[in-house]
Amino acid sequence: MNATTDNFGRVLVLAAHPDDETIGCSGLLQRASSALVVFAVDGAPPHYGFEKKYGSLAEYSEIRFLEASLAQRALPHCSFDRLARQNGAHYVDQHLFEELPEALGSLNQFVCRFSPDFIVTHAYEGGHIDHDACHFLAAHIARAHSMMLMEFPSYWKAEGGQDIFQQFRNNRGDDVILKLSEHEIEVKRQMLASYRTQQQLVPVFHLHTERFRLALQQSHAECAWADYAFENRRRRLKAKLFLEKIEQLNRSVLAIR
Repeated sequence: MNATTDNFGRVLVLAAHPDDETIGCSGLLQRASSALVVFAVDGAPPHYGFEKKYGSLAEYSEIRFLEASLAQRALPHCSFDRLARQNGAHYVDQHLFEELPEALGSLNQFVCRFSPDFIVTHAYEGGHIDHDACHFLAAHIARAHSMMLMEFPSYWKAEGGQDIFQQFRNNRGDDVILKLSEHEIEVKRQMLASYRTQQQLVPVFHLHTERFRLALQQSHAECAWADYAFENRRRRLKAKLFLEKIEQLNRSVLAIR
């Protein structure tokens, strides 16, 4: 994969929420010969008051995925689907980490059916607990299928408290930077406009470039952040609980082997 490639083949993007795929990967998706976006959670976190504004959390989730359907129309060679439990129910926003084994099985089914050339997902950066859970799931699947995993940055909070957007937390100097054409930027702008419920949030992200890099094998139990103080500040989710869950899955996978 390099920044001058015009076509990326078959790409599977594991995105936590509707709009993450557009913000992080719209240019890459436009250059793919075929793409599948798999959304991980329902996009309707409890405790944020969305049920009051939209009638219920289920209604808010439905609206967000209708927006995703509108956004995907700009990419005729791209489709989207959603991780699901065995009973068909979807994972709750900010709670994916509590159900990693079943989510891993759901993602594996998509990979087996779609047979991507490589997988793309969020970087493991401590900005949003669903983003990190997606990275963990994709890393497991990529290893199991001997497949390349690429990651893109979203956001995280620096030690001084400032929010950092679209920059890797641990800069290795090996970023692949896609410079979008004017046409690709316009497509990305149209896709973002479809996400009307997110219009107060998306302006903080720039449109002109996208960053990717190869995701290296790492110990997910070793992280530099103490909690998730950005998107999850109202619940103050501690990294310790998240890490306990991923270690439980690590042990179960090792036991199966």
